[in-house]
Amino acid sequence: MIGYIQTHSEENRSRLDSIVQELLPDRKLIIASNRGPVEYHWNEENSTLEARRGAGGVVTAVSAASKYTNPVWIACALTDGDRKLASQTAGGCADWSEGDQRYRLKFIVPEKKEFDDYYGVISNPLLWFLQHYMWDAPRTPNITRETRKAWLSYASVNARMAEAIADEVGQGDQDTIVMLHDYHLYLCAGMLRERLSRNALITHFIHIPWTGPGYWGLLPAEFRERIFKSLCSCDILGFQTALYARNFLGTCAELLPGAKIDAAESTVSLDGHTVRVRVYPISIDVRALIDLAESVEVREHRQRLRARCGDNTIVRIDRVEPSKNIVRGFKAFEQLLEDYPEYRGRVKFLAFLVPSRLSVEEYKNYIEEIMVSAGWINTRFSDGMWQPIELFVGENYPRAIAAMQLYDVLLVNPLIDGMNLVAKEGATVNQNNGVIVLSEGAGAAEQLGEGALVVSPADIIGTAEALHRGLEMSLQERHRRAEWLKKSVTAEDIAMWLYHQLDDIREILGNRAISDQVSTSQNSGGESVALEDKKPASQTQAAGKE
Repeated sequence: MIGYIQTHSEENRSRLDSIVQELLPDRKLIIASNRGPVEYHWNEENSTLEARRGAGGVVTAVSAASKYTNPVWIACALTDGDRKLASQTAGGCADWSEGDQRYRLKFIVPEKKEFDDYYGVISNPLLWFLQHYMWDAPRTPNITRETRKAWLSYASVNARMAEAIADEVGQGDQDTIVMLHDYHLYLCAGMLRERLSRNALITHFIHIPWTGPGYWGLLPAEFRERIFKSLCSCDILGFQTALYARNFLGTCAELLPGAKIDAAESTVSLDGHTVRVRVYPISIDVRALIDLAESVEVREHRQRLRARCGDNTIVRIDRVEPSKNIVRGFKAFEQLLEDYPEYRGRVKFLAFLVPSRLSVEEYKNYIEEIMVSAGWINTRFSDGMWQPIELFVGENYPRAIAAMQLYDVLLVNPLIDGMNLVAKEGATVNQNNGVIVLSEGAGAAEQLGEGALVVSPADIIGTAEALHRGLEMSLQERHRRAEWLKKSVTAEDIAMWLYHQLDDIREILGNRAISDQVSTSQNSGGESVALEDKKPASQTQAAGKE
C-alpha cells in the first residue's frame, strides 16, 4: 500500500507541476489570507528576525507554484516580528525561501483596536460562530452599537488588504491571479473588483462551512448583502463540499436582491458579472505526512503511547472548540461502557486536545466541561488499575500522528466542520486497520463516508453503537475499509486540491482568450464565432451536479 501511495502521490504532484508550469511563468500569483505562510519573531540575543514556516496544507500546496513563479503572499502582521519586518520593508515585500520554495511576503499592519475588532469581534466569533451554527439564536448573537463599530474595522482591514493587493497588481503589466482565503476577507473581492482591470482573475476559497440562508438572517441585511455581493465579484468561489456550495446558491437566491442563480451550471450572476461556484475538498500532503510518520520523533512517541493503550484503543484528536463535540463523544464512550461492561478494563480512550481561543468565554467554559465529563467517567468506571479516559492537553503534532498510527477506532464526531483533516490523516498513517467513526457533520464525510461508520453528531446512542461495531468488526472488514480510505485520500491529496482550482482557472483564461480573439475579429470586420464552454462543470466541482 505504501508503494501505491507514493506512486499516486508522485503522479498527482507531476500533474500539479505541469499545470503550474503552463499557467504561472507569465502571470503574477498573489495569495491573501489573515495568517501568512511564515511568521517572524525577534531574537533578542542575536538582534535578528527569525522566520518560522507555517504548517498546513495550503502553504504546502502553493509551494509547488513557487517553483515556477515568485508568489506574493499578503497577510496581516500577527507578531511583533511581523510588524518589525513590515516597518523595515516600508510597505514593500520581503523575500523568503527554503529549499525550492520561495515567496515575496507583504504584511499589512492594522491598528491594534482595528485588528481586535476585525478579528476578535467580527471574524471570531461572529462569522465563525454563525457558519458553524454555534449561536444560541434566542439569545445570541446580539448586534449592538459596538458590533456595528467593529464591522467598520472589519471593512477597514479588508480595504487595507485590497489596497495592498491592487498595488502589487499594478506593479507591472502581467496578467494576475489573486487567490483569497477564508472568512476574514469576505469584503476584499468586491473592493478589488472596483480597482482591478479585466486582466486580474480573482478566486476565493472558504475553508469553513457555509450555512443555509435562514441562519444568515441573524445578521443585519447590510452586513450579509455586502458579504454576498463581494463574494459574487469573484471569478471562482470555492467551497469544501457540494452541500456548502448549494447552500451558497440558496443563500443568494433567498437573500441577495438581483442575483440570478443557475443551479445546473452552479453560477451566480449579479450586476453583469458571473461567479462560478465550485467544490474543492481540501486535503493533506500525503507524501510529507508519511515521511513524518516514519521519523524518529514519531517513533519515540509511538513507543511511549503503546504503554497507554488498552487491548483496544479509541483515539480522538481535536482543537478544543465547541463545534468539535468532544463532550458528546465522551458521553457516547460512557454509554458504551454501560451497555457493554465487558469492555471495562480493556478499552482505553486517548484524547489529544489542543486548547484554542481561550480568550473567548465560550471556549474557556467548554474546556471546563470537557474536564468535568472525562473526570466523571473516570471516577465512575476506574478500578484502580485501569482508567478509561486519558487526556493529553497541548499542541504536539508528532505525538498526535503517533496516536493515529495506533488506534483501533478513531472518533471524529464534530457538530459541523469545513473538512476535518484528522480523518484524512488518520486514514493515511494508521497501522492497525483502524476504523473511523465519522460524523455526518464533518465535510470529510462527503468523501470518506463509504469507508467510515457515519453517525449523527447529536446521537449518543448511535455513536456508542458505532464504537461497538468498530471494536467488534472482523479483521477482513477492517482491512477492506482501511484500504479504501487510504486510496481515497491519496487520490485527492493536497496537490490535486490546487490542481483542480488551477484547471478551472485555465478554462476561464482560455475562454477569455477566445472571446478576445472574437472581439478583435468582429472589430476588424471578420465573422463572429459562437462561444461555448468546452468543459461542463464536473461532479466534484459544481454545486448543482450530484
